[in-house]
Amino acid sequence: MKFKGMCVKAMAAVASLAMMTGIAACGGGNDNGGTSAPASSGITMADVKAALESDKDITLNYWTWRTDIEQDSIDAFQAKYPHIKINVTATGAASDHYTKFQNVVKSGKDIPDVVQLEYDYLPQYAVTGSLLNFSDPTIESEMGALYNSAAWENSHVAGGLYGTPFDQGPEIMFVRHDVLDKYGIEIPKTWEEFEQAGIKLHQADPTKYMSFIDTTDVRYMAQIIRSSGAIPWTVEGVQNVELSMTDSKVKEAVDFIQRLIDEDVLEPVANKSDEYNRGFAEGRWAVQFDGCWKGTSFKSQQPQLAGVMEPALTPAWGNSTSDWKTGEVGGSMIAVTSATAKEKQAAAIAFVNWLCSDEASLKIVEDMGSVFLAAKSFQEDPAQAEVVNDYFGMPANKVYFDAASKLSSGWSVLPFNSQYATTYKDIIVPELKKGGDLNAAFAKWQDSLKTYAEGQGFTITTKG
Repeated sequence: MKFKGMCVKAMAAVASLAMMTGIAACGGGNDNGGTSAPASSGITMADVKAALESDKDITLNYWTWRTDIEQDSIDAFQAKYPHIKINVTATGAASDHYTKFQNVVKSGKDIPDVVQLEYDYLPQYAVTGSLLNFSDPTIESEMGALYNSAAWENSHVAGGLYGTPFDQGPEIMFVRHDVLDKYGIEIPKTWEEFEQAGIKLHQADPTKYMSFIDTTDVRYMAQIIRSSGAIPWTVEGVQNVELSMTDSKVKEAVDFIQRLIDEDVLEPVANKSDEYNRGFAEGRWAVQFDGCWKGTSFKSQQPQLAGVMEPALTPAWGNSTSDWKTGEVGGSMIAVTSATAKEKQAAAIAFVNWLCSDEASLKIVEDMGSVFLAAKSFQEDPAQAEVVNDYFGMPANKVYFDAASKLSSGWSVLPFNSQYATTYKDIIVPELKKGGDLNAAFAKWQDSLKTYAEGQGFTITTKG
């Protein structure tokens, strides 16, 4: 199926969200309803293998904010395949990375051949044609078998494949035993236990809360909803979206979040703010929810808590842990851009796959102990599950592997995700307070997104 049938207006909508209005829209029409990905590059797995065996000199420009983790692997790749030279640009913090990438795509100049992207950022770049779709049956079969299935799925949009998964961020509940143990509170295994524990904690010490809910990043609230099994929206192709942000399952989860705030179990706080930094240092919250990568941040930023903190599975919904569902915060893939010259595309695909799945590359990253890799060979290695994390004093990977295996299905990223994140701050955050009305805000949020998206050419239906 060809991409050219997607309407120009919907394509421009996503481009504006990514600040990429300079991308040309495609013309022509077909009968696919605008639901397909950009046409595949036509590259096969045989082409990818041949690119590694070739003696033709090729230079690839790669942009990443993770040179501290990836550079040694990149050096190992070049040592093994000297005909493929990798020019690495360290783009700074992730926020700077996306601003720089958006700017070059908008200008159409100096676009890198390869770029690192978090999964949440993929749709807005993929549907505008700024990334190379290299989906092919041989690649899907051979390359896809190398990665965690959820991560491999996250590298797709509307059936198109745009990169290889590097790491994942299954959500973890990081427990502070210095807080829980003081008040005789066990690690909660269900959200009901979490609620009761939080009530007990705050009654014992009104300066403490079970956790906080982030007022700056929508993903943290969304993962509580995801753990309930609710699906606030579904995306078909690149243009058709069904919003279900007011259906009964979503309402149940949102009501629960409101109740936790009203009961002083969750405290609304801006993550990474001075208030957060002070509160964390003071032990204001008994647990923190975040992607598993946060464990490394704790090690570097909170060394005094070594042996005090412990990673655990997030609470299960309902009264049973038999159907445990977890969410995801962060995680990244390495994509090939559509600006990559045709003669370099197979080599670029070979490079990103080697970096993310080759045994030599994985070993280098594993030894750093700082990334939860998406490669199956890492996640299915019994030895990795038993590696004792010196900060936590326990095999943290065992918890991370368990969480990754319990990722809830059916969750997707909106093709207008930037608007979703912006309106969260405008519409939802003001109601993240005691006595707030989050469900009314969710209805307003859905109406706002529907109006915006329809005005940009998306086909929006609502349910619930």
